[in-house]
Amino acid sequence: MSADVTLENITVKFDEFTAVKNADITIKGGEFFSFLGPSGCGKTTLLRAIAGLDPQSSGSITQDGKNISNFPPAERDFGIVFQSYALFPNLTVFQNVAYGLENQRLPKEEIRKRVVELLELVGMPEHTDKYPAQLSGGEQQRVALSRALATSPGLLLLDEPLSALDARVRAALRHEIRALHERLGVTTILVTHDQEEA
Repeated sequence: MSADVTLENITVKFDEFTAVKNADITIKGGEFFSFLGPSGCGKTTLLRAIAGLDPQSSGSITQDGKNISNFPPAERDFGIVFQSYALFPNLTVFQNVAYGLENQRLPKEEIRKRVVELLELVGMPEHTDKYPAQLSGGEQQRVALSRALATSPGLLLLDEPLSALDARVRAALRHEIRALHERLGVTTILVTHDQEEA
């Protein structure tokens, strides 16, 4: 189920520095929403506030009618993809995608089925036994996307997920992310400084 997200009067401060000031945003369930702006303008900080990684100093965050402002990240319903992929280097592709599902203690067969389904969705069913170091940047980002979607989150957060990739791969993955969104309908927030990408 895709989540509605409402940010009301969100301010995020780091000591004396104000990274985000009085942000008011409403994102409808199933919407693909972009935070666009130059580096250092507070886009990633806002995304991290939604995830609970950089808690807001004031204001409230509501997801599906529930105030999650003070929830720790583990109690929030989201999947996140970082610019740096953040895959576990010592785990295979299969194990990376299965990680969140195993934490939920789902039956092994259910996990296997979900991982295979997701890797097929991103065009990587034959890579299950490979390690991240054996993959290209674009392939690693596909695995990171699969891992973020594995637990069927209500919200998908994408923090400059394509900026470390070359232009050709970036363009291809951009279309894939859009197609995935249209197919799955998960509420998605993309942080980018690239106008074309947004």
